[in-house]
Amino acid sequence: MHSAGFASPTPIQAQTWPVALQGRDIVAIARTGSGKTLGYLIPAFIHLRQCRNNPQIGPTVLVLAPTRELATQIQDEAIKFGQSSRISCT
Repeated sequence: MHSAGFASPTPIQAQTWPVALQGRDIVAIARTGSGKTLGYLIPAFIHLRQCRNNPQIGPTVLVLAPTRELATQIQDEAIKFGQSSRISCT
């Protein structure tokens, strides 16, 4: 996170992480570049670590996006921030 330029969570991340880590649903609206994607990816990565990310049980986290462009952007972020935890993304 620090090497990506994040000294601390963005406001949207500070609001969403505690909610997501409690297993609750989130709807977040914020401007482009505010960190929304990591607002739900980081809690998902934590969930995967707790589940031991067992590929034999299939996908553990599913992210849906309304457009291919947005799906590609989310995948790029998931790959970038998931690599250090050995989390794969398809």
